[in-house]
Amino acid sequence: MAKSEVVFVDIHCVKTRLLFHQRYDFAADNKWVLTYGIKDKEFVRISDQGTGNRKKIDYSKLRTGPQYKCPYCGNRNYVQCGKCGKLTCYSGNGNFECVSCGNCGSVSGTIDSMEGAKGETQ
Repeated sequence: MAKSEVVFVDIHCVKTRLLFHQRYDFAADNKWVLTYGIKDKEFVRISDQGTGNRKKIDYSKLRTGPQYKCPYCGNRNYVQCGKCGKLTCYSGNGNFECVSCGNCGSVSGTIDSMEGAKGETQ
């Protein structure tokens, strides 16, 4: 089986407040695909030490796979906090609350890019 590049971005569940990871896979059409929300990223090799092991995901070249959802509550949406920059899953209704810093408010704007830990599937 061929190796493929993956990136993991940390995110919190708004309902359980637990950490999970968004998995982005680089597809054959040169786009990133948000494929899964996973509780544990140990099954892939991850090297999250230093800036050389991080990768930026350009959201203008991104699509979300139909299987993506929060593994705890099932939310398919997510927001980036304007105060701390962290991600929290989001129901899509009303205001959001950032699990990381407690900031809350209405959702506006778009996410341009996100950085995460590079990984490699086997």
